[in-house]
Amino acid sequence: MIIGKWYDPISQRWIVPREARPVAAYSQSGAEKGLDSRKSGEAERIWDLLVDCCANGSSG
Repeated sequence: MIIGKWYDPISQRWIVPREARPVAAYSQSGAEKGLDSRKSGEAERIWDLLVDCCANGSSG
């Protein structure tokens, strides 16, 4: 998931994510890869809920 710049209404400024630095490649076991994908999915689910919550809060 790639998130571009976004507006933070609390600080009233645009947030630009840092450049992703390449990480040294290393071999991961299947369990580690599964854990990483689960963490990524969880982070995406939380982000979606946060965006929905903020969108609903600003409409009414």
